[in-house]
Amino acid sequence: MNTLAPAEQIQKMLAIIHQIPLGLIETDIVGNVKQINAKGVQLLLPLFLEAKLAPTNLLNLLKLISPDLVAKMEASTVATGSIINQERYSINRQDEGKEVHYLFSVNKLSSESYMYTFDDITEMYKNEQVMSQALQDKAVEQSKFEIASGVLHDIGNAVVGFGSYVTKIKRNIEQSDTGTLNNLKHFIYKQKSAIGNAIGEAKANALLDLLDGVISNMEQEKIDIKKSIGEQLNIISHIHEILNIQRQYVKGQSSDRLPVNLRSIINDSTAMLLASFDKKGVQITSAIPIKVPAIKGDRTKLMQVILNLLKNAVEAVFVANVPDKSVHIELLVNPKSIDIIITDNGLGFEGINGDHFFGKGVTSKSEGTGLGLGNCKSIIESHNGTIHLKSKGVGLGATVTVSFNI
Repeated sequence: MNTLAPAEQIQKMLAIIHQIPLGLIETDIVGNVKQINAKGVQLLLPLFLEAKLAPTNLLNLLKLISPDLVAKMEASTVATGSIINQERYSINRQDEGKEVHYLFSVNKLSSESYMYTFDDITEMYKNEQVMSQALQDKAVEQSKFEIASGVLHDIGNAVVGFGSYVTKIKRNIEQSDTGTLNNLKHFIYKQKSAIGNAIGEAKANALLDLLDGVISNMEQEKIDIKKSIGEQLNIISHIHEILNIQRQYVKGQSSDRLPVNLRSIINDSTAMLLASFDKKGVQITSAIPIKVPAIKGDRTKLMQVILNLLKNAVEAVFVANVPDKSVHIELLVNPKSIDIIITDNGLGFEGINGDHFFGKGVTSKSEGTGLGLGNCKSIIESHNGTIHLKSKGVGLGATVTVSFNI
């Protein structure tokens, strides 16, 4: 049973709010600061000092460092409730010569006051920029290699996805404390009458709504963490595979001819290109049996072939601009051979037989060297296999069939 007097209860509540790891500021309608917690002071005081403003009016500061945020607030017609919800704003720090990035939320409590919630996300932004620059530098360095360039692009997609998941997890771990916030919410709810008498019913309700929103966001973040971890495991596996391909190709090394599983090669190649499929709106389907006999081969080079054929299919479908863009992969196990059949509903070509496209210097693309399919043919034939390309005509798609003797 709670024996604290109402005034003591309010002080306890304010002490908890004061330690929340997010900046919280309540102002009146013209920006005069009414209340600010410890994190708010830590984040904004340097900005007030740099601007040579007294830390008493937030709007005066925001007009200097983030006029877009102020403009959005002034344009809002919301009577009470959310005006800005977790939006990123960049701020130039003149004294330190750097740019900082804040995540802002603004709630209108009443016709007389606002509640600002904000956090410094500069470190996360820097990590994103560093990772992006590193990927660009790597791509430039290896751009002279045709297949390596494509693989680097796939590395970029995978690593960017990995980086965003890691950054999200890092922030969630640092800030998630729903237990404390739930305790605070229940405390306020139980003492709602006393708090309402002290600070006004509207503010009490607004505070409860704010806590509900924060708690809801944190709970969703926990769900996202679990999903992100699962995604990371898949991404890490693909990054290792892509890096192995890249290293071996650039060094001109060949893997030993060992038993390889074509089902695994197709699945890994498809996974590496999922971002490209999604970006271009192409649906990929497959029909691959669970049990597939192994063949002796160079896994790295065979993956290069499948990746190249899939990229060609995606490009043909994308350029054709058909309504339902699709690529289908089928693996057939026959008594004497294993066939990989890739079918698209893209551009197609005149004439049934398209094997002439496998010649050196021959290409159907407006920009290209024609070396890709020629390399594919050489690799497949070195594995005692064959490759053929067919089409029913222009605009009717194409089918490439790769066969290996068993």
